[in-house]
Amino acid sequence: MGFRRTRWFFPPALLLFLLLWPLFSVIAADSFPLEIRDDRGVAVRLSAPPRRVVSLAPSLTEIVFLLGKESALTGVTRFCNYPRAASSLQKVGGMADSDVERIVALSPDIVLCTTDGNSRERVLALERMGIPCFAVAPQNIRAVFETIERLGTLLGDAGRGRAEAAKLARRVEAVRSAVDRNGKAAPRALFVVSTSPIIAAGSGTFMDELLELAGARNAAGAFRSRYPRFSIEELIAAAPDVIFVAAMKGVERFSPEVMGWKEIPAFRDGFVFLVDGDLVTRPGPRLVTALEKVSAVLTELSGRRGGNQ
Repeated sequence: MGFRRTRWFFPPALLLFLLLWPLFSVIAADSFPLEIRDDRGVAVRLSAPPRRVVSLAPSLTEIVFLLGKESALTGVTRFCNYPRAASSLQKVGGMADSDVERIVALSPDIVLCTTDGNSRERVLALERMGIPCFAVAPQNIRAVFETIERLGTLLGDAGRGRAEAAKLARRVEAVRSAVDRNGKAAPRALFVVSTSPIIAAGSGTFMDELLELAGARNAAGAFRSRYPRFSIEELIAAAPDVIFVAAMKGVERFSPEVMGWKEIPAFRDGFVFLVDGDLVTRPGPRLVTALEKVSAVLTELSGRRGGNQ
């Protein structure tokens, strides 16, 4: 018996409308002085477009490059490795252990940060020294698009921010339309972030949303934990048709012993795929690329099933 696919949170037409509508937190788009509230509710004020920007998250660095404002980047974290040019920029530490003194020495006009990855104490220390900090906390792909728009406004090019967000939204809608045209029962999929022990992405994660948008049912969706741990018995019971492994440092392929469990359809049919971990864990523009890759695998699976009927 099949199951009903859930729709995305917003209908496509409404989504595009929201993406193109000016954000209410902006007093005057492309106009300075400017005041815009970040995801903490803090009002960030700038008298002119920032010429010196420090990014404290890889996703934010990627967005700055997307907006064509990379020339303003004076400092990034040691994890900022995409695009390749980001690797050559001045490093200010990591996300949780960013070097306040090094950031201050760069004299930034604005520091871009996140509410969940960066140290709250260090961000507050920067603000006490008069350095504006703009914090974001996108929890889904739609919020990532909104973040792109807001950073476009913050960096002095609201039009570019809206345009880039809209292009990404159209790519997402192309995937959704293909899923609707397919009309077949959604396969059971699992996004694994650790292979030993086996830990998967559950409800409320970006990877869960990628599976839903691509037309799959998350086999870890019934667990209360956002990242549930699976025993072999639970993996057999979940019976995923396809398994994606977020390839990150320390995450390898499944061991031959685990892969030997033919009761698990994904292992039996050879539908276990590695996906660049940066694509699926960074709340930035490349989440859409990850969605397209996941969709391509599911399309292949659907075609194989159809050929076997």
